[in-house]
Amino acid sequence: MDKKNSSLRILLIEDSDTDAFIIQNAIRNHKSEVQCTRVATFHSGEEVLEKGEADLVLLDLGLPDTVDPKDTYEKIKKWTSKLPVIIMTNLKDHELAQLMVQEGAADFLNKDTISNNPAHIRDVLDFSMARHSIGMKLLSEKEKVEQESKQKDTVLKCFMGGYSINGSGK
Repeated sequence: MDKKNSSLRILLIEDSDTDAFIIQNAIRNHKSEVQCTRVATFHSGEEVLEKGEADLVLLDLGLPDTVDPKDTYEKIKKWTSKLPVIIMTNLKDHELAQLMVQEGAADFLNKDTISNNPAHIRDVLDFSMARHSIGMKLLSEKEKVEQESKQKDTVLKCFMGGYSINGSGK
């Protein structure tokens, strides 16, 4: 999240005006301090992401400038390590949802759920942000441990005449 402005910046990539209205209304009514930017195409969404103007993405899988749901997800996948990407669709494909979450999506939300229980959006947003934050902390700790290990290996190589501790000599 932007340090200067504490509100959550949501990018809604949704081509349906009706669905966008329902989603934005649910967000406004159940989540405070949120800025929601809506675009109707994947390309427009990617422009917003490249500018760093979003903290979280709500992504419809059926967009006019993507081939199919899998294509849409393949295009957004590179962003899943940078920010939470919540997939939204009317598809009732549990296997597809599970696959996308295993590959990095923060959550998979059926649009009917938002219509039937608008307050559910608050939980999805909060929990996705929390899981992503924990993931980033764990990744940072892992990188720190790896860096320390490399530094120790370098020191050991110096003391062992250039030989690594596994005996390979390099």
